[in-house]
Amino acid sequence: METATLANIHWYDERFEYDCQARNPQVEQACFHHFFGRKSMTIVDLGSGTGSNCLYFFEKFPEQQKWIFIETQENVSQYALKRLSKSATEKGYKAVQKENKLTLTKEERNISIEYITASFLDLVDLVNLDEVDLVMASAAFDLISFPQFIQFGSVLLEKKLPLLTTLNYAEMNFDSEEPTDVFCIEKYESFMNRPQEFGKAMGKKCPRILVDFFQKQEAEVVVGSSTWRLEGEPAKAMNFHLLNFMEAAAIQMIEDEDEQVLFEKWINGKRKLTNEGKLNTYVQYYDLFVSNR
Repeated sequence: METATLANIHWYDERFEYDCQARNPQVEQACFHHFFGRKSMTIVDLGSGTGSNCLYFFEKFPEQQKWIFIETQENVSQYALKRLSKSATEKGYKAVQKENKLTLTKEERNISIEYITASFLDLVDLVNLDEVDLVMASAAFDLISFPQFIQFGSVLLEKKLPLLTTLNYAEMNFDSEEPTDVFCIEKYESFMNRPQEFGKAMGKKCPRILVDFFQKQEAEVVVGSSTWRLEGEPAKAMNFHLLNFMEAAAIQMIEDEDEQVLFEKWINGKRKLTNEGKLNTYVQYYDLFVSNR
């Protein structure tokens, strides 16, 4: 889920380039085709984080746009508005920010953005869905449980709301012959679906579960793979971020002392390769566009 403390914001800024490169073009075109000819759109972005979805799409969607960000941390949403304001100003837009709202204008284009500080699981209580055209989420659903998603997905189907969900985690691997790769990656992945107060997150099963759920509800589903390619010297910063995140997650799942030693040796080896500009990491995601038939 794209939520962050300010300490982690650089991670989300760093990954933006790779998120953009990973987006599946067929899924994206299915969304554009669905809204072809529209003059205006209202978009709800779930777990909006630092505003990457809006930053990517605001010049691709119709001239009149209203974005509603739903994010649990207000300081992150404030950062998102500043980030969008800076980027849009560099592209010739006039940007006006007041509290939790930002307006971007350029010739005939008018884009309004506001944020709500809350959990997107409370969506029906936060937004009038009858006025929404598209619900969007990036790196969000793999971190919630299937029962939670059923409640959410059922609302979308009832309201006949299209959904564009990107970067749903599936798997990862390294371009190496290290025999402990699979073991250590699985320890990291087990953190995703560990028992929590709300149950177990869907984790790497998320893309398959989402496709199955919507297809069995007779929705139209366009699905395609999207891959982070973190290769060599240019991706050093991203690889370091990812390895730090993996370590923080995996060590919570390892109780055996010998396994801890094994993991630490493995992660330090990956850091050494990263420092030398030799680590290639591939993270497999899936993007989906869901609409009514």
